[in-house]
Amino acid sequence: MKIIISCLNSKFVHASLSPWCLLAGLRKFCAVQHKAIVMENTINGDMLSFAQKITDEKPDVLAFSCYIWNITKTLEVCRAVKERHNCIIVLGGPEVAYRQRDVLSKYDYIDFVLSGEGEWSFPDFINNINGKLSSVSGLTYRQNGEIISVPEKEYTDTPPSPYCDEFFSALGGRITYIETARGCPYRCAFCLSGRCSFLRFFDLERVKRDILKLAVSGTQTVKFVDRTFNANVSRANEILTFIKENYGKEIPENVCFHFEIAGDILKESTLEILEQMPVGAVQLEIGMQSFNEEVLRIINRKTDTKKLIHNIKKLLSFNNMHIHIDLIAGLTGENLESFRNSFNIGYSLKAHMLQLGFLKLLYGADMRENSEKYPCSFSDEPPYEITSNPWLSADEIKMLKKAEDALDRLYNSGRFLYTLDYLTDEIGISPFDIFCEFGNKVDGNKMQLSDYAENLYSFFSDKCDKEKLREKIVCDLLCSSSSVQIPDVLKINEPLYKRAKKYFTENVDKNIKIAILHTENKIFTVNHGKPKNLHNRYEGKFYSIDELQGIF
Repeated sequence: MKIIISCLNSKFVHASLSPWCLLAGLRKFCAVQHKAIVMENTINGDMLSFAQKITDEKPDVLAFSCYIWNITKTLEVCRAVKERHNCIIVLGGPEVAYRQRDVLSKYDYIDFVLSGEGEWSFPDFINNINGKLSSVSGLTYRQNGEIISVPEKEYTDTPPSPYCDEFFSALGGRITYIETARGCPYRCAFCLSGRCSFLRFFDLERVKRDILKLAVSGTQTVKFVDRTFNANVSRANEILTFIKENYGKEIPENVCFHFEIAGDILKESTLEILEQMPVGAVQLEIGMQSFNEEVLRIINRKTDTKKLIHNIKKLLSFNNMHIHIDLIAGLTGENLESFRNSFNIGYSLKAHMLQLGFLKLLYGADMRENSEKYPCSFSDEPPYEITSNPWLSADEIKMLKKAEDALDRLYNSGRFLYTLDYLTDEIGISPFDIFCEFGNKVDGNKMQLSDYAENLYSFFSDKCDKEKLREKIVCDLLCSSSSVQIPDVLKINEPLYKRAKKYFTENVDKNIKIAILHTENKIFTVNHGKPKNLHNRYEGKFYSIDELQGIF
């Protein structure tokens, strides 16, 4: 048989792991070696053209991995393929694994749905495709007008490695993924990872070999998909130590490893290893969800928030890795005031990214299945995002959406950090209020950086010292880009500028740009010839005007 395994990625830069896991399973567990290939695309591509490419291959079986970000487009492709070519279409992945009967009832062009671990269930399906379907783990299928589901099996082995020659040929330098464990120690009501009956870890020596393969593949980012990387302390420490000891040797210095961790359970031994990591070798993503421990208790997430805050501060003090922290709006029991408090605490930590996410009611998650305990309204369309609940109104959700946009453009982009520090620390405006109020002002409008800066100045200039605000924004713009245009409203006629500019470009570096800061009696310089920092901005430096006056 000819088998095509496919997945629609959210962006080209992401190299999905799932189709290659299925291919590895076929090659290891199929009784007969079939001709199987992986065909990838993105949700932003032309679905009909992609469907035609699949059709031109004339597959006997077409398999798709389904997620909330690609299910709509995946169904579009499957329908188009079925209209042009008579092949068996089977879907798997978290977006269909918990609504198998619903999928087969609604979409007659889908023939089968597979649940469970595809490395085993998919070859089991192929082996029995013309035989005993009732023996296939996790298979849902139609028979004599009925829909039949076979229970899933549990596996304890390490699945076969997905990293074949074809994988590396297709990678092309994109972000790649590695899985070293399956399951999660937590049972968060909004998540699917904890539905596994147990957390199991893959063979550690195989993991190390795969790390080295990925490190020299041309990618610059290797993301661990383990839901709680530091759940097993000794194992996490061994992997981190392995990366540290091989970094700059068998692991190129430009490769960064991304881990999702639980911040409150970090041990001193892990912190000591992380402190020794080379700059840029590691990124950490820490899901806080909320700083309201009662809210966390309701959603089955036990967290020591004091320990969490302490550990995040410690990680940031190392100044050698990008720290990304997450909040979720719409959790059961968290009203606007509680979320405001969580946001302000999260912001005060000054992580490199503070993500404001919104609750998604995933199929199979306890929050979706237990509406009495977790009442809320949400969109019928993927990604099933919350629209309101008894604690947050629809208008408040919309306001937070606008705040999210402002947060991304002002803070997470790294573009306006001086300005934000001025508004929050010197003026005392709450971070939450800054993003909510300014987000409502710009209301998601897409505009050039210089126009956005002009709007920022206009909005806050009546709330503080205009000249100080102007200078902060100018400094931020210089740190953001080597080609940024300063808006006319932020420019002043400064006689000292030309002399200072001539001095710094001739005696320090030709790539330097400067600004004169009269409110601080300083000259601000930025060297665009040097790399950006962990906040994705060029480093600025301040000089006293009085100390330099005699020089130029």
